[in-house]
Amino acid sequence: MPDPRAPSSKIELRVLGGHKTAVIREEVPESGLAEAMGRMFQLVMSALREQGVEPASQPFARYHSMDETIDLEAGVIVESPFEAAGEVKSGELPAGPAAIAVHTGTYETLGATHAAMQRWLEANPAQQQNGGPFEIYISDPAAEPDPAKWMTEVIYPLKPNAAIG
Repeated sequence: MPDPRAPSSKIELRVLGGHKTAVIREEVPESGLAEAMGRMFQLVMSALREQGVEPASQPFARYHSMDETIDLEAGVIVESPFEAAGEVKSGELPAGPAAIAVHTGTYETLGATHAAMQRWLEANPAQQQNGGPFEIYISDPAAEPDPAKWMTEVIYPLKPNAAIG
């Protein structure tokens, strides 16, 4: 039987290219995270539509801190320039090495994949986290109604080292 504390896929190392983003950054209580993210994604998509800019990715969330309140960015990758509009600002996802796992299942169980990533980092001291993790929501819940099939890439940026660049 698989370890229920493990991510849905193995953790792999990759070198990522940096990406320009359109985001909203807020601090929200954990209890209001889902509602806040939904609102933030809607505002980002609305601002891009008004400017005729197409997103170049599925939505993502980047976590800067996860204390009593969660400091996060929610948005999408963009390839075309856009003008900041209200709360929607220009941002960037980092380039460089990263540890990545694909989580399959509901968003409520993403914490298990993050915990597995933390255990992996502790077991691999040569790999050091470099900034906050982010999640790319591969599956669109509107297109896939079964939450057990939702896929989310969980990405932990790492400091460069000889093993992965």
